[in-house]
Order: sequence, then C-alpha cells, then structure tokens
Amino acid sequence: MTVKWRIEEETIFFEMEATTEGWVAIGFNESTSLAGTYLLMGRVVKGKAEVVEHYTANAGSYKPITQYGITSQTHLISGTESDGITRLKFAIPLAAASTYHKELLPDSEWPLLMAYSLDDDFQHHSIMRTSLTIKL
Repeated sequence: MTVKWRIEEETIFFEMEATTEGWVAIGFNESTSLAGTYLLMGRVVKGKAEVVEHYTANAGSYKPITQYGITSQTHLISGTESDGITRLKFAIPLAAASTYHKELLPDSEWPLLMAYSLDDDFQHHSIMRTSLTIKL
C-alpha cells in the first residue's frame, strides 16, 4: 500500500493505493492505539469512488462521523479499481472541524495507520494493517 499527500493552503490532498479491489484506509491518532483514531476509508463500487470519515471509539468499533451529527469534510473524491488495484484521491481541511477530526498541520508528526481489505464492505476485516510515523 502506498500513501502520498501534499498540502496547499488550508487543504491536504491524499492519494492512496493498494493491491486490492476492496476498501483502503488511512488513520490518524496521537498514538498507535486504534481508540480515538480519525479513520478515512475509501472504496470504488460500480465505478463510483467514495471516502467516508470514521471515528474509532475502540478497536473494532468505528462509525462514520456523520452518525455523530458531524458533516463530512472529504471532498474532491475520485478513484479507480482495475487490475486488482484500488486507487483513491481526496482532500480534507487541515483544521479539525470537530473533536472527531485531527489537526493535520504542516510539519506535524503522526502515527499513520494504513490498512486494506479484500471486500468493499467497510465492516469487513482488513487483510493488511500497519502503522508508521510520518511528517506532514
């Protein structure tokens, strides 16, 4: 799985790609714990790309932030799924819009969670999950 990003003004643009035709996800948290993670899960279904923001209350318990009454911040969503590879692009604001978001400021360091599944169902378990520290 690969993740790329660039910051322009008040927006961070992401590209993520994995060898799967299921969902692909990245997450941000102050620690490597799943509890409290701001999770961005994407998929391509019938040619339509979707990226949904989730909040992870604890390991195995994550819900779209819209279920907390929070408006989604993802925009400029596009993606493809072909030859066993899912590719997604999207953007989010740098500033946190709620307590379920993270302040992703330039030059800040974050443990970045990366995961993907063989299935498009966001509740389906990941086949790969790892984390590493990045600097935005």
